[in-house]
Amino acid sequence: MGALLMSLLLLRGMSEWKQWQCEGSPVTDRYVNYAEGFSVAIPAGLQGRRGQAAGPERGVSIPLSADCVGVVVVFGEPNSLEWATPAVAINWQIDAAAQTDLRIALQKYRARLGSLRAAGVTIRRRETTDVEDIVMTFRPGGGPVYTARLTTTAARHERDRGWFQKVLRGFRLEAWR
Repeated sequence: MGALLMSLLLLRGMSEWKQWQCEGSPVTDRYVNYAEGFSVAIPAGLQGRRGQAAGPERGVSIPLSADCVGVVVVFGEPNSLEWATPAVAINWQIDAAAQTDLRIALQKYRARLGSLRAAGVTIRRRETTDVEDIVMTFRPGGGPVYTARLTTTAARHERDRGWFQKVLRGFRLEAWR
């Protein structure tokens, strides 16, 4: 989904992609995905959306406003690009972002996705007002790559990042079924 997500962003544009994240059946309280082995708490006052894409369900989107200017997406997917570490995966995300906007500003950081150590980056696009926070980690012992992504605007970033932090804390591993 990471490579697929970047392809969709290139083809559709950021605002159209965000609108797509506001579609789907509603989820409240906790989203559980046993196929990918994770769950995430939906913060009180927000409503998640299950994806409607064909194929296996990979995750959930959480619109942060009625107009979908800000959205958090959390998903799991196979490590098909065989990234060695979350930091390598984040570097791949940075390279992909640089292909769409050569004038990005970024800040890497250490993060946690639930109890798991993760790598993160904030990407500010200079061509637009878009800001993304991406946090990635791997399931211990092998398996899926977990990605949490906040996509918003510079004007909303500080407020939306608070919601993003709540979502990150609400992530937990689940047994596969």
